[in-house]
Amino acid sequence: MKIAAIAVAATLAVTAAQAAEIGNTGISLGGTVDANYTTGLDTYAVEFTPRAGYSAFGVAFGVESTFDVMDLNNGEPFKGLDFDASYDLMNTGAKVYGEVGTDKDFEFGDVKVGVSFSF
Repeated sequence: MKIAAIAVAATLAVTAAQAAEIGNTGISLGGTVDANYTTGLDTYAVEFTPRAGYSAFGVAFGVESTFDVMDLNNGEPFKGLDFDASYDLMNTGAKVYGEVGTDKDFEFGDVKVGVSFSF
């Protein structure tokens, strides 16, 4: 149990996210580094996810990609791109969103659209 607690604490300490908005342009750039350990499989993973976004008139657009840092020298660390768009519905706690992703060959996958509520 102590090992699990140490692994969770280390993962939380290593995981980092950063974002910066470029002036009043609505453009934001950021990224996330996620380092984790899966106990049942006894595997380590380190992933880097850069993200770019644009917001205008209440609509937020974003694109990101995940790179497997542990596999940089062994194969293809690029996994594809993920696109998203969302619109908050005026102080209701509801958000309309859409998502689509590509693989490493830029073949598009299924489109996901929905509404989420937060309270």
